[in-house]
Amino acid sequence: MKPQRIAFDLDETLGTPIIHNNSIIGFNLRTGCHELLTELAQDHDLILWTVSTRSYVEKVLAYGLTGYFKEIYSWDELACEWKDIRRIHVDYLIDDSPHHQDEAQKYGLESHYIVVPAYGSPEDCQDALLWVKQIWVALKGEAI
Repeated sequence: MKPQRIAFDLDETLGTPIIHNNSIIGFNLRTGCHELLTELAQDHDLILWTVSTRSYVEKVLAYGLTGYFKEIYSWDELACEWKDIRRIHVDYLIDDSPHHQDEAQKYGLESHYIVVPAYGSPEDCQDALLWVKQIWVALKGEAI
C-alpha cells in the first residue's frame, strides 16, 4: 500500500523564526515537533508547503527541520491563493490557517485539512501539545 502523503505548513504550524537585526538566527520549533515528524515519517511521506520564499525556507530548514520532508514547495515554485491539496497530490494538509480548509469546503475536500492552533496562540499556550493531539486523532483516529 502506498504511504499517505501529508503536507505541513511552516510558519506558526511547525514553529516561528528567531530574528535578530533583520536576520534569521534560528527557528523555534513547537513542543513535540521532532517527535511528531519522526513518528509520522515512519509510515507517511511528509511534504513541506509554505507561502514563504525558497531562500527563507532553506535558512529555516537548517535550524532543525532538515531531513523530514520528501518534497518542499515554496511560493517560488507554487504561488497560490489557497493550498489546494490536489495540486501536489497529498492526502492531508496541516496548517494553522482555516482559510485553506474554508476554500477546500467549496470542493468537498475540507476533511483533508487539519487546522491546528497557531504557535503562540492562547490555545497553544494553554496546551503546548494540543496541535500534536489534534493531528494524531485526525490521522490515526486515536488519542495519544
